[in-house]
Amino acid sequence: MSRRRILPCTTNSCAPQHAAAPRYAPARSSPRDGERFGAPKAERAVLPWPCLLSSIAVGVAPLRNLTGDTAQQNLLDTFTSDLAADLTWHGRGFSLRRLAKEPASLAEGPESDVKYFVTGSAQRASPGMLRINVRITDASTSEYLWARRFEFDADDAVPMQAKIIRRISRELHILLLQQEVGRVVCELGAGHELNECLSSAAAALEGELRPDLTAEAQRWYLAALADDPRNVEALVGLARTCQELVSNPWWGDPLAASVASDLGREVVAIAVNLAPGAADAHCVQGMLHSAAGKLDEAALAFERALAMDQGLAIAHGFAAYNAAFLGNAGDTLPAIERAMRLDQADRRHSIWFFFGGFAELLMGRTDASIALLRKSLERNSSYGSARMFLIAALSLSGQYREAAEAAASFRQQYPDGPAGACEQLWLSRSRSATYRAQILPVFDTIRSLGVGT
Repeated sequence: MSRRRILPCTTNSCAPQHAAAPRYAPARSSPRDGERFGAPKAERAVLPWPCLLSSIAVGVAPLRNLTGDTAQQNLLDTFTSDLAADLTWHGRGFSLRRLAKEPASLAEGPESDVKYFVTGSAQRASPGMLRINVRITDASTSEYLWARRFEFDADDAVPMQAKIIRRISRELHILLLQQEVGRVVCELGAGHELNECLSSAAAALEGELRPDLTAEAQRWYLAALADDPRNVEALVGLARTCQELVSNPWWGDPLAASVASDLGREVVAIAVNLAPGAADAHCVQGMLHSAAGKLDEAALAFERALAMDQGLAIAHGFAAYNAAFLGNAGDTLPAIERAMRLDQADRRHSIWFFFGGFAELLMGRTDASIALLRKSLERNSSYGSARMFLIAALSLSGQYREAAEAAASFRQQYPDGPAGACEQLWLSRSRSATYRAQILPVFDTIRSLGVGT
């Protein structure tokens, strides 16, 4: 069985699948990349988020029908439409171009700004079987970066279509990761060994939950992947920094958060494939699923993580938080207390106190919520989530002056928080009737004090 490459081949699609993955190299910059990344460091420093700046223009052409059967055309048209829809929803680092047909010349014409093309064809195989050939091509060199043949029974077309689309999305995200790794290597310079990168990233994550520390860790994990694209610690660490960015919308850049959500899920899925017994990989996968509103999938991922390591505090903590979104806020605080016994770090305790305060607020126990949220802020005064829900807890408990002061402090600390981000994280995240009945009054209170969502 062939060994999966983390980095697509950059030379020829005919290269053997078992070839060792090349190291990441700085990617060629598109005009847009050059405008953003070629600026002096002083200018780049003011960008809302210093990582995950890459963007890829992808051209998607309809699959060519080589079956000789016009009845297959509807299937192929549906495939192309579903692929475009998937990339739109789950590939927000891509700028999608729908093409009327496969271009004769990849590097010329109206799609000349496209960096990669997704093209393919359908053919008859053995009786009753359909063969789909798909490839991703570098527009500037016409080289195949990835190519795959899928053969299946015509009755299995629907599930196979979903599998093929997810695989294409995964490969495009790997190209996005490759581009981001190359950019970071250019910034940091050469000569950083794997262990140095991993150590620097871990040190950054030992401090407070702050955007600058998460961004620093993210850069070092990307640099580590330049040295070893299959390093599970780096893949899991990068996915974790993506989750922190997604879960803190006040850190500034909605597009970077969207890219982080999509890329993080793909990266941690690769880590799980490489190391299915890594409890921390399953845990981070659960964290990203939860942030994306895939609550049942998150719960299963946390169960897998805890089956592998009952002492994994972060899995206990985030499973308890996820339970609140599923309408089981009463289960949250006992699990949080277990997590706190297992992990004594102030950084973690700030998060655990917030989770507990959030759950207690949903249960209507405002005094307990206020106490826990204040403990969270004592350990990390910049924790926006704790401060925002403290506003609601204070107001709902009748402490209106204190609530107004907390709201003013929040607006001062996060004057440019993106509109709608809070709604996505806390309102649209769950379809549980119990949870929605609990959270809607909370956000009505927050809005009444002038904190936009």
